[in-house]
Amino acid sequence: MYSLAIVGLGPRGLYALESLFVTLSRKRHKIIPKVALIESQTEIGCGSAWSIHQPDANTINISDRDLVELPERETINGDGYLITAFPSFIDWVRDNYNHELDDNKDTYFERNVMGRYLHQRARTIIDPLIKQDVVTLINARATSLKIVDKITEIDFENDQHQSIHVQHTLLTTGHLPEEKSKQDEEFSHHANQFSDVFFIHNPYSKKAYNQYNQLHHVAIKGMGLSMIDIVHLCIARLNGEFKTSNQEPFLSYDHHSKSDLKIYPFSLDGLPVIPKPLGKKVDQHFNVEKEVIDNLKKKLQILQESPQYLKIENILAPIADIIQIIYKRLEYDDSNKDIHSLILDWLMGKKVDSSIWLDKELSTVDYLKQACLMACGDQPFTLDYTIGQVWRQLQPTLYSIFTHSNLPPDLQSEFIKIDEFTKRYSYGPPVERVLQLIALSECGILDFGLASNPTIIEDKNGWILKNKSTEKKVHAMVNGVLASPNVKKINDPLINSLFSSNYLEPFHKELGIKTNENGCALTETESTIDIAVLGRNAKGSVYGVDAILECFSTETEKWSNHFVNTHLLE
Repeated sequence: MYSLAIVGLGPRGLYALESLFVTLSRKRHKIIPKVALIESQTEIGCGSAWSIHQPDANTINISDRDLVELPERETINGDGYLITAFPSFIDWVRDNYNHELDDNKDTYFERNVMGRYLHQRARTIIDPLIKQDVVTLINARATSLKIVDKITEIDFENDQHQSIHVQHTLLTTGHLPEEKSKQDEEFSHHANQFSDVFFIHNPYSKKAYNQYNQLHHVAIKGMGLSMIDIVHLCIARLNGEFKTSNQEPFLSYDHHSKSDLKIYPFSLDGLPVIPKPLGKKVDQHFNVEKEVIDNLKKKLQILQESPQYLKIENILAPIADIIQIIYKRLEYDDSNKDIHSLILDWLMGKKVDSSIWLDKELSTVDYLKQACLMACGDQPFTLDYTIGQVWRQLQPTLYSIFTHSNLPPDLQSEFIKIDEFTKRYSYGPPVERVLQLIALSECGILDFGLASNPTIIEDKNGWILKNKSTEKKVHAMVNGVLASPNVKKINDPLINSLFSSNYLEPFHKELGIKTNENGCALTETESTIDIAVLGRNAKGSVYGVDAILECFSTETEKWSNHFVNTHLLE
């Protein structure tokens, strides 16, 4: 029997394993656990999101400058095990890719580069622990979990592995399949009736990668980061080249393919993601001093002491104070405007009419051009751009404050929705990727003419997208909307079985699993069981779940400290 099963060996499962053995190495009288590591992917450490086999078209959305925070693993020397050190990400890319930081321009690596880093880091801890008979690696998908007399039995898909028995379980599963929306079900049903009509629900699946070369007239549902990846996956076969133009910073795109490729992105509001600042020199305009961050922490912590009286405006006000100070520091002529109220209204989704916003009435390409000029520091920053970039600077602080906070679930959910709303700016792509979209539009491959909520009609050859002035036919529809975690919509046999057995409870009807500050799952009666949950599927209980740096957070260290102190000390 195993002491612990870690289900899901992506970056969060990897760091949980590291934290466990770091904590053990610091204790004197302890029990060395037998650990089962369960991972359905072939490669360990990276999960599907960071697969080493994915195309180069998929890029990381966090700069090298920010990835300085991804820490090294120091040597772990314990009773009966020795684990060698492993470098930080930034040291690893310097050694393996001759990469150096540049204050003028940030670098955004391909996702498979991060995957290789995580995979190597995982192998260098797991292989020696396997040799020392401390851990067992099970390459199979866990599908059910039953607890009888405090012993957990875990079963596997298609009997890929015999059932195992464990005392404790940690779930570190990342992106899980979700039920299709009604619209996606209709797209799927329609495509299944015709051999030359395609619907791709998961744009990052192996099946999808094999289909992109067959697509010619393509609609992409969603205008976010996935849309950009999908565009690059579609154009890969053209073997084209982006070149600098005589109108810097803009680019041109040249290719000699005879392929008639047309791509039509769309979303409900038709608004695309906004690029992050080009590099440190531009980004420093939005820097928030440590003293200001410390004061914000104090204010928000004091507010949480009386959560029953709080409204969302109370939480947003001190954040808006900081944004207002930074915007005024830019010394624009805004003396006649109530900047604080404008910030609050915008964050709360109210309609704001002012000349200091990026003009939504512009065509999509002109809108993106204005955003790129700001991101390059060649044009004054609008207030919405400033809000998004300051919010990005504050996110790590907000993550820590609103993880296992005292806020009522409805208020926590409301705040998370606002954070999701800001991600069009705060989680924006690198400038270069947006400049490439503009170039693809100007050469006729990418068409934003139907970007805002087009009417979609089924046709024997695919679909017709239309608005008042334009109508286009496509034979392929690609879903580029990756939803936030919602346990009610997860379509995974393991998670579904845990809820049907009442082992898990949702934090909120629109969010993830309810856990306490040690990661332990809470039942309806607020009692804990021998299941812990870290990461994306506990969203609500924890706040920051989508950034790679959050996989290496103190929340994982809290779990390992609690687990060792509670279960492994003699």
